Amino acid sequence: MRRKIYFDSQYGLETYAICEDGKICEYNAEPVADGAVVGNVYKGRVTNVLNGMQAAFVDCGLEKHCYISVADLTADKSKYEGGEIDIPQTLNLHEGDEILVQVTKAAQGKKGAKVTTRISLVGKFIVYLPDTPFIGVSAKITDAELKKTLLYSAKKQLAEGEGVIVRTAAPYAALGTKIAEINYFRSIYKGIREKFANAEVGELLYSDSPLYIRVLRDLMLTHGDEIHVGNHAIYSSIEEMFRIYPHPTNVSLIEHDPHTDLFYSEGLYEQFKNSLMHKVELSNGAYIIIDITEALTVIDVNTGKFTGEDSLEHTVYCTNVLAAREIARQVKLRNMGGLFVVDFIDMTEENHRKAIVDELEKALRADKSKCKVLPMSRFGLVEFTRKRTGNAAAELMLKPCAECGGAGIMRSAESILGEFRAKLLKILSEGALAVCVDLNVFIAAKLLGYGALKDNISNLYPHARIYVVAHRTYRESDMYFRRVDLPNFTLPEGAALLY
Repeated sequence: MRRKIYFDSQYGLETYAICEDGKICEYNAEPVADGAVVGNVYKGRVTNVLNGMQAAFVDCGLEKHCYISVADLTADKSKYEGGEIDIPQTLNLHEGDEILVQVTKAAQGKKGAKVTTRISLVGKFIVYLPDTPFIGVSAKITDAELKKTLLYSAKKQLAEGEGVIVRTAAPYAALGTKIAEINYFRSIYKGIREKFANAEVGELLYSDSPLYIRVLRDLMLTHGDEIHVGNHAIYSSIEEMFRIYPHPTNVSLIEHDPHTDLFYSEGLYEQFKNSLMHKVELSNGAYIIIDITEALTVIDVNTGKFTGEDSLEHTVYCTNVLAAREIARQVKLRNMGGLFVVDFIDMTEENHRKAIVDELEKALRADKSKCKVLPMSRFGLVEFTRKRTGNAAAELMLKPCAECGGAGIMRSAESILGEFRAKLLKILSEGALAVCVDLNVFIAAKLLGYGALKDNISNLYPHARIYVVAHRTYRESDMYFRRVDLPNFTLPEGAALLY
């Protein structure tokens, strides 16, 4: 498998993509000025305590108040193994308390960011826990003896009250490098505490590294990987990073020619656009539909043009296998999280139904985010969850449609004409003798050709005069009414008399 990593920064957005065998498997972007809030440390003030839920809202200076619960005070043990960790039973916060908090999950929709008071500082080889006395090791390290050695070595470096999680890359680093990383984060945390004493509520006390540094820090670079960079400042920063952190010697760092765009030259823009689409084509002509709602994401599988060459059951099974693999790729690519419900095409054989669930689990296993898959229901539905960290690229790349308000649907012409009639009757009932209405050109044409509507209004108000002005630049739902004084009224250019 050939892997290429791309970084660029243009128009205020820092972007990265990871391709395997020419196909994007991961990408994201974030504003250069703001950066990602996950990992940021703020001075917050408790604004509301929900004792019944052991939770509270905290003002951190962000757009929405942040949310903290007693469950957020304990690290997620699904990603590492180690000793026992003290699990708090109460939040022990009061309204007005000024607290040090770290963002663990970005705001999404109407929900504010989630925060914790248990700070963790993430490095290449360790996660430093300054006030959580726990020692753990990444669950991806499976060798029992190696785990034991890493845990013992980490314990020797810690002071009382400190903790550390040994990351997957740690076995490839020298002991001195890991000790240096712990000492570095000790000094960072000391500075955070000193700033906290004199900081204003909502002040940012610590921010994680830029996007490209975090991506490379978390990647296990392998022999033959290529890193392509379209921004000179980022290229220089990665060069400096490689002088500090060990990496395979034959990883290629390539600065792209600034006379052409990196992502466009590499043919990635089309893949970017496709990853934002509602409909995703499969290689055999079938397709999946991805619908995101407030509560969950619904994915529907359809055979499309694929008719198969064997039995119906075999055709459906082959389509579902491809769909399961693509679904796992898409949720990772789009960085989607929460609950998913997949409506696979109905299959009659029980072994096929189980095999599809196994295929989905296998495909999701390659995802670094935690995923859990449930068995297929009697109706062919499969539920799974994925824990999302950071922002989804779609939140930056897309915005709600100004016409449909983000619903994905538009009003029919008949519905708009119904609103036109209601508003016109209201203004005529208030004594207007002449009305000029500015409309979208398509709706105006519909209106002028709708004899029944004209007859209805003219029968009710026979002495009134209604003028229509068509505009090509108006949205179909746009309509603007104005009463006019007939003796002094100059007909606008292009206006038509409705009656």
